[in-house]
Amino acid sequence: MKKSIAIIIVLTLSVSMLAACGGGGSSGSSSGNAPAPASSPSPATSPSPPPPPANIDKDGSEFRIDFTSTEMQPMSDERASKDKILEVVWDWLDGGTMFIVDMHDEAELTYGDFVEFIGVDASEYNFDSLSNRRVYTWIAEESDASKFAIWVDDRDGTWSLAASGAANLMR
Repeated sequence: MKKSIAIIIVLTLSVSMLAACGGGGSSGSSSGNAPAPASSPSPATSPSPPPPPANIDKDGSEFRIDFTSTEMQPMSDERASKDKILEVVWDWLDGGTMFIVDMHDEAELTYGDFVEFIGVDASEYNFDSLSNRRVYTWIAEESDASKFAIWVDDRDGTWSLAASGAANLMR
């Protein structure tokens, strides 16, 4: 007898929870009316989801680039100032060009970290098939000849800094 009462209570609670969670969405459909079109929730009733953490999975894919192409592909039209690029090269990377894992803290940097520091996405992208690395290049707003590039390689699913280079960027 006690088992039967317990089962009835559990079933009653389960059904009421399903109804409370929206499991019974058939109201109005039995009368032959089409369901009302979904409207966007008002900001007062449904808060927007929090933004994703900064730079999570930021890799430039929003520019619809082909990550396997060795051809130079345009990305952002926005450009960083030559001074900002110089700051990255000399102050942030200490003039370094090669970043070996476990020897340099900079080897943990990702494309998203550079975008955050520089303030704009890269100007161009191509894949370096010889080293199996992605190459992102920023072109200074003052001159098409002043460039800064990073080579990132895949380390357990995270594309991290392997090398950098600069052209026509003198202090």
